[in-house]
Amino acid sequence: MLYQADPEAVLTPKEAIANARKSVHGNNLLLDINQKIKEYDIKYVRFEQYDLYGIPRSKNVPISYFTHYLEHGLNFYGGILTCDVQTRCAPGTGYGEEVTYGDARTIPDLTTFMVLPWVPNTARIIVDPHWYDGRPLLATPRILLKKVLRKFYDLGYIVRFGFEFEFYLFKEGTLEPAYGSQPIFLTLYNNFNVEYLYGMMDTLQEAGFRIITQNSEQGPGQQEINLDCRDGLAAVDEAQCFKYAVKEISRQYGYTASFMTKPWIDRCASGAHIHVSLIDRKTGENAFLDPQDPDGLSSVLRNFLAGVIRHAPANTVFTAPTVNCYKRYRPGVCAPTTATWGFENRSVGFRVKGTRGQSTHLENRLGCAATNPYLSALSTLQSGLLGLEEKLACPEPALHDVWADPSIPLLPDSLETALQAFEADEKLKAAYGPEFVQVVRAMKNWDIKIAKENCPAYGTADFKSAISAWELAEFLEIL
Repeated sequence: MLYQADPEAVLTPKEAIANARKSVHGNNLLLDINQKIKEYDIKYVRFEQYDLYGIPRSKNVPISYFTHYLEHGLNFYGGILTCDVQTRCAPGTGYGEEVTYGDARTIPDLTTFMVLPWVPNTARIIVDPHWYDGRPLLATPRILLKKVLRKFYDLGYIVRFGFEFEFYLFKEGTLEPAYGSQPIFLTLYNNFNVEYLYGMMDTLQEAGFRIITQNSEQGPGQQEINLDCRDGLAAVDEAQCFKYAVKEISRQYGYTASFMTKPWIDRCASGAHIHVSLIDRKTGENAFLDPQDPDGLSSVLRNFLAGVIRHAPANTVFTAPTVNCYKRYRPGVCAPTTATWGFENRSVGFRVKGTRGQSTHLENRLGCAATNPYLSALSTLQSGLLGLEEKLACPEPALHDVWADPSIPLLPDSLETALQAFEADEKLKAAYGPEFVQVVRAMKNWDIKIAKENCPAYGTADFKSAISAWELAEFLEIL
């Protein structure tokens, strides 16, 4: 489906509130929201934003105050974006002590109103934070993503995304998997608990999530669910909400769903791949397709892919956001370890899928399950945009097993080396902007500091060869 709507620009609070007030006085979108409020007897609305890890941070608003906060914005601690997984606040971000730990005013996005069937009488709306003087918090991944989507729109493209997620299921309160063995695609484990799996998927689909496939994955208790493609910001909003909807619903059935990347050292990690194509917004045609090319690929795709490959080492801080994630990048465990590309080649980092025509697209396979979908989308698009702007030449595709080729440079194998690659990529940092770069730098240095303080073996081969009790306590439940 082609969406022709102009992506929302980054608005000041005054502009956003004016739009909300206009909506309150007759816009059909608000009328639709009010109808849903009545139909579903909504009593509370979550005003929700997401931190750098993609963890939802929200306030529950009684429905009697919903219109008030639409018109005036809702206060929220401005530094919430820079809290780590366990809500410790990192110093030096520019959002904490530098602004005396002040509040921001969050502006609701009316297009994101969603009834939550898994929570009684409750809906959710996504908010974007702004300082009270009108400045948006430009380290907010969703705000940055809107800006880069606008750049593609101005170039004549609509961005189409598809997301796939792997996650582990544990019996609640334990580290015992929901089932044993390594049962990838095994029908018996696709339906290991029909009441739970079908109940969860029915609830998700009732909320509007477009699930296209579900199956057991390669680890004990590991599942995969894929979402259909959507255009623009709506696709990423859906992907972000999906992760924590799965977690909430699973808890209601007695399971802990974890998107922690590597809960077991001797079992497969969980990934989160993102599929991307560009659609010509005038014709509706897939801009990655060239029927005259021997491979069916356009120069647009090749330039875009060249940028994604060039900046992949720096973007590893987003595709592998925690110290635990780097235990995924090891040869022979079904995870990509290089910034390479190919056709239907699972050993590469970026795969051009075998479909052509209007389904021609690129799969970025580097993302870990713990990846923030906003950052996964942002980093892919921003690096691809640099490739388009600079008309970068795409390297040749890998036609062999890259895992077995020691001549190909590996991606960063630790959060430290990923941060070094990020700091060295001046073009990418300039594209992201100094406010975002400061937050990323401060947060990743903080993550490293916390890991060193809690794991004496951190940075050694012993740390790489086991999953510590600290990692499980830090990441398993929250991510």
